[in-house]
Amino acid sequence: MPYDRALRKQQQLNNLVYVVTNQAKPGDRIVDFCSGGGHVGIVLAHMLPACQVTLIENKELSLIRAKKRSDELGLSNIWFIQANMEYFTGMFNIGVALHACGVATDMVIEHCIKTRASFVTCPCCYGFIQNTSKFNFPKSEQFKKTLSYKEHMILCRFADQTAVQLPPQRRLIGKQCMCLVDLDRARAAEERGYSVQVISMEPESCSPKNNMIVGVPI
Repeated sequence: MPYDRALRKQQQLNNLVYVVTNQAKPGDRIVDFCSGGGHVGIVLAHMLPACQVTLIENKELSLIRAKKRSDELGLSNIWFIQANMEYFTGMFNIGVALHACGVATDMVIEHCIKTRASFVTCPCCYGFIQNTSKFNFPKSEQFKKTLSYKEHMILCRFADQTAVQLPPQRRLIGKQCMCLVDLDRARAAEERGYSVQVISMEPESCSPKNNMIVGVPI
């Protein structure tokens, strides 16, 4: 991995891990959804030895890599499950997802709300957000009063216009649209008894998709 990319990944991890470690208590069960090769979950297991960390990933090769990395570190508080996240029915206290694509972020948040768990998510691929059998957009009552589904889809398309090679003004508009999409997600969770913040990773240059949605049940 090139140095610049590795540095940005490290900065992304630092942001998520900082939030989770400030929320976690000894004995907590933490689930890393859409875990990929385990970058987030492995760091959390290392930083929080008194917590149990479970990685959920549907790609076998990714979990094999994660298991190898975990074994090399000698971690004993980490578990691996190969499955789509909707099949996971275990209880947990904190759900985490770094760059879960499109509605996968909404699936993670929904999973956490049903379990009354906190969530720390960093969304990605806003342009892939669309109505499904489980979700209708906009999600919150506040945004439903203002935006139609078609207008929300347009907002999502613009939210994906944050690539570094784009002109600064266009990236700024993309960031603003990204924040509105995530604010709708936050408001929807608040309507279901959560305290939610939409915050930016630091530095924002660590990723074009640098929003974090952090929710805690009230």
